[in-house]
Amino acid sequence: MPAAVKSRPPATLPKRDDIHERIYRAISEHRLRPGTKLPEERLAELFEVSRTQVRGALQRLAIEQLVTLVPNRGAFVATPTAEEARDVLAVRRTLEPSVVQRLIERMGEGAAPDAVARLRELIARERDARAQGDRPGAIRLSGEFHVLLAELSGSSILSRMMRELTPLTCLAILTFDAPLASACPNDDHAALVSAIEAGDLPGALAVMAHHLHHIESALRLDRQSEVEVDLAEVLFG
Repeated sequence: MPAAVKSRPPATLPKRDDIHERIYRAISEHRLRPGTKLPEERLAELFEVSRTQVRGALQRLAIEQLVTLVPNRGAFVATPTAEEARDVLAVRRTLEPSVVQRLIERMGEGAAPDAVARLRELIARERDARAQGDRPGAIRLSGEFHVLLAELSGSSILSRMMRELTPLTCLAILTFDAPLASACPNDDHAALVSAIEAGDLPGALAVMAHHLHHIESALRLDRQSEVEVDLAEVLFG
């Protein structure tokens, strides 16, 4: 291990979870593209950790289907097929109406009293990011909105599934060059929260269906987009 790393206090050393989270976030912000090679040696250098720690993070990402490990070639950001992209959206069409229904039911029972306030606060942050031209931040917050919905539903399983589906959706969008779906329409999020606050389940389900259709209809499943990136700039820029 380099001397510079040895001299650091142990608390400042990057952990395997830090590596995972930074790569996860780069994918969620559309900064790390499908097919990008993730060399263990380069990542170990960037994070100033051992290749063993990098390998553990990459294996975790592979389990989450965000990274593909190719024998004798290394790790790459996953590139979904057209069928896999359709599957991700199909799962979301099944899952997210259940999230909305559970949340409305919980709120009707007096649970999650701060749900609307938390959702609107996140929408405001997303709107601010857009206004400031922070496209990666707006994209990430857009995905976090859907994860927060699942968390507020009270189901740890739905929450975990949404956290896994969010970056998979990003990979589908990036692979099939869907600029119109790069971030969710902000008005849809606001309309969805208004319907949830009113306890209007049919209205909320209609907004969610329209919302997911917008994402899927923007995918160009007949072609893929390829762009090279600088790992140092993407992960630490």
